[in-house]
Amino acid sequence: MKKDYLVYSKDSAQTSFKIPETSKVDNLVNEGKFDEALTLINKLIEKDSNDYENWYYKGIILDNLAEYEKAVESFKKALVLNDGDEIKTFIANSLYKWAKIAFFPDLEYQKALALIDEALEIIPKSEDSSEFYFLKGEILEALKEPVEARKNYLIAYGEFDKLREFEAQVDYLNNNEDVLINITGSYFYNFTPSAGQIVDLVKESENEYDSDAIAIYLDNKKVGYVANSEYTLMDGIKSASKINGLISDDAQAEILFVYLDEYIIAKLI
Repeated sequence: MKKDYLVYSKDSAQTSFKIPETSKVDNLVNEGKFDEALTLINKLIEKDSNDYENWYYKGIILDNLAEYEKAVESFKKALVLNDGDEIKTFIANSLYKWAKIAFFPDLEYQKALALIDEALEIIPKSEDSSEFYFLKGEILEALKEPVEARKNYLIAYGEFDKLREFEAQVDYLNNNEDVLINITGSYFYNFTPSAGQIVDLVKESENEYDSDAIAIYLDNKKVGYVANSEYTLMDGIKSASKINGLISDDAQAEILFVYLDEYIIAKLI
């Protein structure tokens, strides 16, 4: 897992070079004296701006000072001079922390999304990117994009079988020609749906709350209703009012799947 902070260590497996023990910058960084280290590294860069270690070190210092934008800039200059996965990892980590701040407390969701996307593009495949995908899921959720958010959460948790299953659901909902409904109120009736179950649709024209109400029965037991509210419907799903005049008294539906842990999707048969 990626850390929320970055402190250079001469023994770190992330570094491929050694700074001499006598280096003042090295000592200042290891002592946590980042402001002093920044002043000194800037002087070294003035003398030699083509030394990638100077830019690398400046990136580390700025990252620890939470100056993530400047840290990324410094790391990228180091990368130009010495292309390597360790630099890419540091860039990705700084972008991640910058994205976290943009997400919260700044609430700049689009900026946060752009930053985490850039981080995911540059992070080496050998590194654990699960936290990156989780943050992207949170950002997409805040942007009211539940489908893409769910995909990123599943990647973050490494649940790739569930990801493929979910993508198949999305594809079906976008491309099917079936008449689909959503069954709501199942929690009230303690109903746990299963794919393949055949349910009966019973009109309740005398329902005091909704004259278009259609109850759902399984084995002669009421288990819910066909959704008929803007709060329980989604694109591509027919409401009870839409199908009320189209179905017969012995209409049935087949439960297909539960979508986004919320919508019990069924098709009329």
